[in-house]
Amino acid sequence: MNGNDPSAPPQINAGTAARRTEAAWKWLVSFDLFAKAGVVLSGILLFGAVLALSPRPAPAQSPARTTVVVFAERPMPDEAWTALFNAVRSTVAVYRTGSNGEGQIGTAESARLAGMDTLAELVRGDAVKPGMQVDNAISVYLHGDCALQPLPRRTAYAVPLGWVVRQDGRIAPFIHVDCTRIGQVLGAQAQGLDRGERNRMMAEAMARVLVHEWIHVAAQTDRHGQEGITRASFNEEDLLGEPKPRAAGR
Repeated sequence: MNGNDPSAPPQINAGTAARRTEAAWKWLVSFDLFAKAGVVLSGILLFGAVLALSPRPAPAQSPARTTVVVFAERPMPDEAWTALFNAVRSTVAVYRTGSNGEGQIGTAESARLAGMDTLAELVRGDAVKPGMQVDNAISVYLHGDCALQPLPRRTAYAVPLGWVVRQDGRIAPFIHVDCTRIGQVLGAQAQGLDRGERNRMMAEAMARVLVHEWIHVAAQTDRHGQEGITRASFNEEDLLGEPKPRAAGR
């Protein structure tokens, strides 16, 4: 989509759009979700080429629906896609209702999801058909290897796990998730797990990063919370589920 023309319809190039990025470096402000590091406003992000969907004529007084299209840089098996989409829906439901089944989550956490379409349709990028019609589109790009592999130890610290970008004063509907770095953070936790368990662990982590960035897009804010999914920095515990409250000053 042309970032200089907010009225232009979203564009999706079925199947291969994730690889057809424009070779243009732009100075953009991004909100980087770091593993055990604070958010840094960084510039220079390779941004590009993205959605091409036809806007759906909205019936009168009908709420606009959101379609989240997820492109994977590398092929993912069907069970990995299923695990990811289930984890995204579960994560949104937990924070939208303010309860994780074991107790209440902070109202500030759930309030931050107020602008999100919790009934959004999740679509695989390789399943998009030309001419598909949507109301609102959000593109998600999964970078690197999304298959979690056991590692003898954690190999990534203070690295960006996900980011969004600001264009023309607004946070654009393009979400980036770095699977390789998530795997480097979680690899040590995957030892002894079978493939299905690793898929679910990776899906949970990817979903939490994705929803964190989605909140930035939906709320049009770069603000972060003190705990939970809106924290500026994630460690292994944050990636795998609701973290325990941290002591002040830590």
